[in-house]
Amino acid sequence: MSRRSADAHTAIGPIRAVNVPAAAALSWSFSRMCMMLGWITVPVVGLDQLTKFYIASRFPLYGTRSIISNWLDITYTLNPGAAFSLFATMPAAAREVLFLVLSCTAIIVLLGLLAQPNASIASRIGLALILGGTFGNLIDRLARGRVIDFIYFHHDSFSYPVFNLADSAITIGVATILLLSFVGGPREGRFER
Repeated sequence: MSRRSADAHTAIGPIRAVNVPAAAALSWSFSRMCMMLGWITVPVVGLDQLTKFYIASRFPLYGTRSIISNWLDITYTLNPGAAFSLFATMPAAAREVLFLVLSCTAIIVLLGLLAQPNASIASRIGLALILGGTFGNLIDRLARGRVIDFIYFHHDSFSYPVFNLADSAITIGVATILLLSFVGGPREGRFER
């Protein structure tokens, strides 16, 4: 080691190696997460809130309009429970605290999963959809204490519970992740480009 490099070593201390691939992967992962939030989560939340605002401003509560006779109606309802009115009979204060805690926990977990550097594009899309639906319904709970539901499928004696676009995003996101887990397996990276 020359005298000059020895002096530099002493003056600034030992030079530490920076793990460039790990830092680059973290940066790439963060940018992918932001891309999914911007391209999927934010539009899902926006569209969900716009449709709910439209329904609440144009329909009386429990008002119905047939879209496809004997198949699809727009029916304005307020759901105090979870999907399929789960927990609707629970005391209101306990239900509100439960849903707030569950929603916030889900959002934190989903953001953590979305930021994983080894997550495939398909799983990120599914997580971003679930996150958008979770945010959409959380906004309703915070603003109204209940969730606006309005899409009603039915035929003859078959009747599906009334739901909204946030519920649809959650369902599609979960289906995407489940499908990926069945067909992806160890080759999950094949969805990435």
